[in-house]
Amino acid sequence: MSYFAGLLDARIAIAEAPLTGEPPCLLAGEAIAVAHAVPRRRLEFAKGRDCARKAMASLGHANASLPRGQDRMPVWPDELVGSITHTDGWTASAVARRDQGFHAIGIDLEPANELAFDLWDEICTPTERAMLAANCGVTPGVAAHFIFCLKEAAFKCQYPISGAMLEFADLLVDVDAQAGTFAATYQRAVPQFEIRDRLLGRFAIRDGYIASAVVVTTERTP
Repeated sequence: MSYFAGLLDARIAIAEAPLTGEPPCLLAGEAIAVAHAVPRRRLEFAKGRDCARKAMASLGHANASLPRGQDRMPVWPDELVGSITHTDGWTASAVARRDQGFHAIGIDLEPANELAFDLWDEICTPTERAMLAANCGVTPGVAAHFIFCLKEAAFKCQYPISGAMLEFADLLVDVDAQAGTFAATYQRAVPQFEIRDRLLGRFAIRDGYIASAVVVTTERTP
């Protein structure tokens, strides 16, 4: 099963795995990040790193360590860009080579269920919810969770470029349900991005999950 199949350029390596079993072994510099974590968090972290390692190996970077930086983000090898996601029962990683024109990647996976009502207005506007509910044929609560997933992928993709930790209101999302694409438009300027610049992505609903992916290339045009 692949939740991200067809959402990314064929040159981008993807590895996915269920969140079951024992945590895979971590490499030097990685284990310290979860030394005091609960077992569930250690499993998520180790499985995510294992998926990333498999994706990196397919691009010629075998046994590369992925320590956590001071900003709590993975520190990728200089030649690579990547993203890791995990949710209830599943984890995945996408990795690409910089010398093939890839500047940043963001992926996210979320259950396609109702988001708690008290989070709706924090995540998205009523207009965004109504747009997505109408275009994708889902309830407003599922639409809110859907928008959360799309914005999370955009957040992850833009962060290595801008260094900005965005709020949900900083991006406005629009979707094309038939094409399976979306645009996240900046509502405020941050380093490297101006107001109304857009991040473009793809999404899919598969087997009860929402998968989203955003890629920025070195020839990005807003």
